[in-house]
Amino acid sequence: MIRRSRGFTLIELLVVIAIIAILAAILFPVFARAREKARQASCQSNLKQLILATLMYATDYDQRYPVGRTWCNQNDVNRNYQYYQLVQPYVKNWQLFACPSSTRQCANGSIPHHGVNDMINAGKIPNTFQLSYGYSENLWNSWRAGVDAGFCGALTAGRSQESGRPTPASFVLFADAAGLVNSGWRIGWANECGVGCNAPRQIDANTRHNGGSNVAFLDGHVKFTAARQCVTNWDTGQWTQGCGWWGNGRW
Repeated sequence: MIRRSRGFTLIELLVVIAIIAILAAILFPVFARAREKARQASCQSNLKQLILATLMYATDYDQRYPVGRTWCNQNDVNRNYQYYQLVQPYVKNWQLFACPSSTRQCANGSIPHHGVNDMINAGKIPNTFQLSYGYSENLWNSWRAGVDAGFCGALTAGRSQESGRPTPASFVLFADAAGLVNSGWRIGWANECGVGCNAPRQIDANTRHNGGSNVAFLDGHVKFTAARQCVTNWDTGQWTQGCGWWGNGRW
């Protein structure tokens, strides 16, 4: 007697599909977080190398860090060289300036305050260059010392922590950011512009890495910080960023 094999009934097939869908719903977010964790580690490596490059630059220039002018104050491709151009010879890799989790939402994916698009158009940097990391505006605009009375007055442009910055472990040098490092909002929600005055944009989807950002300090260490904590650290002075409207009044 020939027995016919019994196939799945429609109900059984639907049950199997439902189980697969439930497992996918559970596992896909886990996989996504794991993938983002790997990107976060790669970003931390980039920032660590940029810190070391900047410290080497400072060693070669009498303990002075890269300084310049915010691009809207002097958009001159031949005179206002930006920090990534000054430290790139020490890393010899343009790709280190791009975070793997940057969503390219602001100014074609690069921080506008550093004139990336103008530099590309002028042939000063590769046309594939992307800038994802903000640089301390307190350092970058320290050429204004003695010009802007709000800048503590006693600092020589670009000087290191030995001449006025006694807390390098809390001084933010680089960070995942949507602009120059002059606000906890720009650091915390690094994949979106104008978050500080737009509450609906203050969501995890606009952060760089699983709800926060990587932050690199003047003493050489890199640390992940949750978005809201970035704002708190900035506003309360736990991160020391100096005087002037681009700082927070703390050394």
